[in-house]
Amino acid sequence: MNDPWESWIPGVLNRKQMGQLCEVGFITREGSRLPEDNLGKSSVDLTLSKVMYEMTRGSVKPTSSTQSYGFFIEREKLGEKRPEPPDGIFTLEKHRTYVFKLSEGLNPGMAAVGIFGQATAKSSVGRVDVLARLIVSGMDRYEGFDPDGLANSTGDMYLEVTPITFRVKVKAGTSLSQLRLFYGSPKNAEVTGAELFKTVFKGIEKTDGSLSVNLDHETIAGLPASAYCHDSSEESDEPIPLWDDNPEKPKPWKFWKLKKSDSKKRLTIQSENFYILRSREEISVPPGIAIYCRANDETIGEMRIHYAGFVHPWFGWQRPDGRPGTPLIFEVRGHQVGVSLADNEKWLT
Repeated sequence: MNDPWESWIPGVLNRKQMGQLCEVGFITREGSRLPEDNLGKSSVDLTLSKVMYEMTRGSVKPTSSTQSYGFFIEREKLGEKRPEPPDGIFTLEKHRTYVFKLSEGLNPGMAAVGIFGQATAKSSVGRVDVLARLIVSGMDRYEGFDPDGLANSTGDMYLEVTPITFRVKVKAGTSLSQLRLFYGSPKNAEVTGAELFKTVFKGIEKTDGSLSVNLDHETIAGLPASAYCHDSSEESDEPIPLWDDNPEKPKPWKFWKLKKSDSKKRLTIQSENFYILRSREEISVPPGIAIYCRANDETIGEMRIHYAGFVHPWFGWQRPDGRPGTPLIFEVRGHQVGVSLADNEKWLT
């Protein structure tokens, strides 16, 4: 019987294809078969285990060592292993870096199939200004793997987590990152062109695939606003839980203020504050397409602009309310000086 991937077309794997990799033991959870609940339309949810290191010397770039990343941390004395708290909940402090071993693992034998991986933090994590970067043992870079690196790897995966704006809480089983798998190099599956952009950007004449910021006023809680802002001078000590099934949802008004653009549709990005904005373009992704967004420049005009990265098939597609699509959300942090942001500025491609 032929292996299923012998008939695959190069590109992003869908839920069925990822399930087939799980069936042959290429993707596992703590040595057992990965639950189907972890599989999305075009990515795998990665979950934290109970193994956590507090990085006492700060963030440490991944290494191509054939040992696991955890072994590397302990050997070089770069972090201290922390026990699981009695209630199972880890509280992560701002501006400190932590590394969690992930419950999921990769079988190095998958390298022979020609599988590549690309990861990004989940959108809910970006909304609270937490940096979460995947480390695959054996790779000397963040956020992914290639067959050459995986072939010499233990297959262990870790997640580096650094809260910036808020204290946060996590526990074993929390998913902060998602992994997209490719059959063949991602570069070989890229599709561009005006025809595709017309499909994705319904009713908009876009030929370059770029996204821009929308500073029009929307009515939120009865007030006009074009952005959410967290003022760094008004600290909240309440840690935000990052697991999905938490019955006590944080109260938004404790953390956010509404901001309006001025009469010329400009918004001032204050130094060290954190903002949530939206794209002017509304995205409508057909079933056979998956999208990865990247910033033109992560430090445009003294700002850090971030988007979680993955737009999955069916996003904004055939909405029940009849709208042509759904805007993407940007997370923006001011750096050393204030910036006057203009409506319709181009940010992502």
